[in-house]
Amino acid sequence: MSNRVTSIVLKDNQLGNKIKATVKEEREIYVEGKRIPCRIFTASSALHPDFEIIVPNLRNSLRFEGRKEVELREVTLVPSAKRNNIGTVSRSLELRIFAKQLLTLN
Repeated sequence: MSNRVTSIVLKDNQLGNKIKATVKEEREIYVEGKRIPCRIFTASSALHPDFEIIVPNLRNSLRFEGRKEVELREVTLVPSAKRNNIGTVSRSLELRIFAKQLLTLN
């Protein structure tokens, strides 16, 4: 087996103080072999201009219209490397965040 990083627990200030998000979609993901419905958000902060927030279980986040300031609970970073079309060696790291709960501040 390879010893790759599967997840990193983040502190509150590592994503930035103000996180603004919009609802992207709702779909099912696999968590420990079970299909769970989740809500996916596109977000940005002062430290990170573009990242994705995934909140499992629809009851843990509200669906809202537009862009709002949000707060995240129990945040985990899951690294996701993607190959670029330029060559076989170049890769980009996508910032994908899993949160147990997402609360709107406004």
